[in-house]
Amino acid sequence: MPGLGADSPFPARPLRLALLLYEGCMPAGLFATADMARAANLRAGRPLFDVQWVGLDLQPVSTWQGPALLPTSTLAQTQADAVLVPGLWLSSPDEVRAQLRPLQPLVRALRALPRRTQAWSYCAGVVLLAASGRLDGHAATATWWLQAALQQEFTAVQWRFDEPLVAHAVATTAAGASGYLPLMLHALAARLPPQAVQDLQEVLMLPRPRATHPVFAGLDLMAQAEPALRSAMLWVQRSPAQGLCLADLAVAMHLSTRTLARRVREHTGLAAAHWMRRIKLRQAADALCQTRHPLKRIAQDLGFASEAGLHRAFTHAVGQTPMAYRMAHGNH
Repeated sequence: MPGLGADSPFPARPLRLALLLYEGCMPAGLFATADMARAANLRAGRPLFDVQWVGLDLQPVSTWQGPALLPTSTLAQTQADAVLVPGLWLSSPDEVRAQLRPLQPLVRALRALPRRTQAWSYCAGVVLLAASGRLDGHAATATWWLQAALQQEFTAVQWRFDEPLVAHAVATTAAGASGYLPLMLHALAARLPPQAVQDLQEVLMLPRPRATHPVFAGLDLMAQAEPALRSAMLWVQRSPAQGLCLADLAVAMHLSTRTLARRVREHTGLAAAHWMRRIKLRQAADALCQTRHPLKRIAQDLGFASEAGLHRAFTHAVGQTPMAYRMAHGNH
């Protein structure tokens, strides 16, 4: 796919991506991101990403159970379009404040970055972005088990823990220790045609590790290769279950209702209304597995008309009651 023409919808200039090193950071995601950027450049036949390693200064940085790495530029001097903040080791939500104390110089440096510089992070690394204030007033996600601690500590952030990826002009955040995968998939989708993205995904990206019930097959957001359906899934996830309407989704997608219904059927094999209900039930299933919230709270959070309605719909679709599903698939 060499030589995209002048009328290409993709950016002509490579994205300058800074991989941030700091004491105790977990470097595996940075290495993987660098590999994915290089593979994307090779697949495109042109530079899509210009990767650099940055730190607070130019001294070697001791990473968590990994090698000492040498930055090639400082965070203050970088001219990057985006800075990727990797995760740090947290064994308990109670450690958030304690781990932030020695990292205050880094927090201040992140706060001082130009507003035009996008902030990317995943898993516990999102804690640093939240502490810097760069997420204030914006939506973000992070690793699910930090939910209570982050909601209490950073009340100005619009947390969306039921979404694996939240992207906007200021920041892109992802959940889980492998969150760099959806981060890069999102960045690739803005720079490569769908087939090229799918090629890279098949070669470099691992599937979601946690097994899901067969009824939810194909409803993993980042496994959806069709960009329009990814956008539609996000709209459904952010909408209350009781208010789901295919016509409203079609308006949001700038498509006719008939065209949208056809695309959903072609890519999922499901009627559009059925597909939307399945997405909300998948969110309920994730909440059952990843939190201790009672079913009433989950129903309220996802906009179901009642706890009884969610119980009835979930049992009918899955063949298990919500509590039986939690016992079988939950992390607790």
